Amino acid sequence: MIEMPLAPERQRDSEYVSGAEAAQLLGVKPQTLYTYVSRGVIQSFPASTGQRRLYFRSDIERLRSRPRARRAMGALAASAMYAGEPIIATSITEITSQGPRYRGRLATELVVAGLPYENVAEFLWTGELLDEPIRWTFEPLPLETQRIIKALEHSRADAPIAHVFATIALSISMARGTRAARLRTSSTITAARQVLQTFAGCFGFLSARHAYLPYPKATSIAAAVLRASGLACTDDRTRMVNGLMVLLADHELSPATFAARIAASSGADLHACLVSAIETSSGRRIAEIYDRTEEFLRGAKSKAELMQRARDYQSSGGTPPGFHQPIYPHGDPRAPYVLDLVRRAGRSSRHLNMVFAFLDEADSRLELKPRMEFGVVAIAEALGFPRRAAAGLYILARVAGWVAHVMEQRLSASLLRPRAKFVG
Repeated sequence: MIEMPLAPERQRDSEYVSGAEAAQLLGVKPQTLYTYVSRGVIQSFPASTGQRRLYFRSDIERLRSRPRARRAMGALAASAMYAGEPIIATSITEITSQGPRYRGRLATELVVAGLPYENVAEFLWTGELLDEPIRWTFEPLPLETQRIIKALEHSRADAPIAHVFATIALSISMARGTRAARLRTSSTITAARQVLQTFAGCFGFLSARHAYLPYPKATSIAAAVLRASGLACTDDRTRMVNGLMVLLADHELSPATFAARIAASSGADLHACLVSAIETSSGRRIAEIYDRTEEFLRGAKSKAELMQRARDYQSSGGTPPGFHQPIYPHGDPRAPYVLDLVRRAGRSSRHLNMVFAFLDEADSRLELKPRMEFGVVAIAEALGFPRRAAAGLYILARVAGWVAHVMEQRLSASLLRPRAKFVG
């Protein structure tokens, strides 16, 4: 029997459509429509008169939307991945023109409030922000990890601090046994605290003594870093390092954070996720920016020499290390804040004064705006940290954010599996 479509005025008002209309709306043959019905994808029922069958318009519209949604999401995912910007929903950090917001609170506001890094870390992990300073008790390291640390001390190898961190994190994971045993014996937050305290002691590998310094009891991460680096733990130094670490604690979906979330989605334990993030950070385009910024500044005798170095980079089509953060087209708001910390601390030196003068001229003449990495290097130099400590400060501080993202990813119970578009 040939089915007649409903009259136009009834098509708009009716919640039902005929078989002919349904096939036309879906762009399929009648046989395909009947297959959808047999598989329960859409429902049909007999009309009140005749042998015609009717179909719910809502079923048809829902089915129509599926191919469009798949095509749209596929195109969006492909363009996002090729542009380097995959999108994952998160309630941890939002990047704004004023800098990162941690769970709705500007990172700079948390620094102004004088909150310890430990408080901010637990805020990222739990969503609860306490005013009273938090001090963590230290969980002893496994014997296997202690042996690894001793081996690193005896090796005298000049390994980047990122590789030291990754080696120690992996050794802790291996020493804790099976995944089931790890879940029974400790929580993610307890393990995260231990990692941060252990990494703080690793700054001793950068100092003249080249030795790990165990975490002192009842102290802060910032103070432990200074102590391990061979520096005096004065109030202003501790305040500067603490503020720096708060600003670095998270920065939304950076490549290393994405790597940590991918590992977490696969069921990897916390330490494996952190190793993934650390090694992703160790590359030339992330942590090595700190080392290259140090090299850019090292040995310069005058502002004019630094300006010439910057011009040489630009003339070859590049950007000097430590400048231009694409996420912030009008300038990284964290950098001037960090540089202001150095100025307000009153730790001026001939070299620092030259650097500040260079920054002013580079901005006005070359339109170069410093990014966070430049500020971290400036603070490290102002406080007398050993060479290559700036990259270590970044990785140490970012552990808080990585742990938060690992915890959030686990709660989603989804496997991050981007699809490839074959073009060969």
